[in-house]
Amino acid sequence: MSVTAWSSPAGGALEGGDWCESVALSRETLVLTIGDVCGHGEAVSRPMTIMRAAVLKSIRDSRVPSDILATANGVAWNMGEGLLVTAIVALVDFRLQTLTFANAGHPPPLLFTEGGHAFLESTPADLPLGVFPSFRAANYVVTLPAEALLTFYTDGVTEHGRDPIRGEAELVEAVRLAYDRPERDAAHVIASHVFASVRGTDDAAALVVRFAAIAG
Repeated sequence: MSVTAWSSPAGGALEGGDWCESVALSRETLVLTIGDVCGHGEAVSRPMTIMRAAVLKSIRDSRVPSDILATANGVAWNMGEGLLVTAIVALVDFRLQTLTFANAGHPPPLLFTEGGHAFLESTPADLPLGVFPSFRAANYVVTLPAEALLTFYTDGVTEHGRDPIRGEAELVEAVRLAYDRPERDAAHVIASHVFASVRGTDDAAALVVRFAAIAG
């Protein structure tokens, strides 16, 4: 298993509104989080830092993704000023070979295998953080196929060309390239392909997990 990350604030800023992090809790469990504060560039770097810290702190206190997002929602609400944040928290259990995740209004993860791919969407979609003072997203559990590539991303990746449908198709193509090049940094392969012609004006980030074959 390998984890790679890529992040690019808009307009050459040092920090923006997107974050992506992975935290190993044990040899059997890994927590992944990605988020996006509405806006871009330095203007939203401070609230992003606060939200990222809130999520990472909550990961130390809970193993339930929806509980972690509920705590982060309270932080977003208390900051006020109409702050909206989309985020995902996901727990990988290598022993059970499962992914448990909660999604607060964020673009769905993309699960890719040799046999096909799927966006892990939930219907109806859960709300972003900061909309209501109290909020709890649903938890979803997915069985992880062997040798899968799991990609989390922000909307700056799929909407950089102002065409989300085409952007999703570009992402799938980029992930396919990364899947076929296991020796490469998957997150950077994806970013290089997606932004080969147009960078866009939004912050962008990607967090990619490559799973090895499951031992029998």
